[in-house]
Amino acid sequence: MTNKLFNAKPGKQISIFLENRPGTLAEVINTLRKHGVNMLALSLSEGIDVGYVRIIVDKHNEAVEVLKQAKHIISVTDVVLLTVANKPGGLASAIDVWAKAGINVEYAYSADDADAEQSLIVAHVNKPKKAVEVLRSFL
Repeated sequence: MTNKLFNAKPGKQISIFLENRPGTLAEVINTLRKHGVNMLALSLSEGIDVGYVRIIVDKHNEAVEVLKQAKHIISVTDVVLLTVANKPGGLASAIDVWAKAGINVEYAYSADDADAEQSLIVAHVNKPKKAVEVLRSFL
């Protein structure tokens, strides 16, 4: 689906639980690198003794397999991969459609260079399938 301000598709997020100590993030990243898996998005959160990293990758099934083989504790979550124009109103246009459809954004993350024309927003919503469908029907 395309739109001047946004487009969306379903995605799979991998969460990896990490011991809160130096080197654990490097272990995950190096495991993926060794298997040719590219991270498209990353969010890292801390806890008292453990943290977790949420990632979107280009080779989901392979990443899950190699992370499990490396004895990482993981979970997989359905998310919406929302691409928005990197300008005022890009994100708001999609979020407004979701709000009117009763879709709640439970968490989201993104980071881009200021010169980027588009931003990738990873959104965990209460109804991921409906979230993609309602944006498609908006067009």
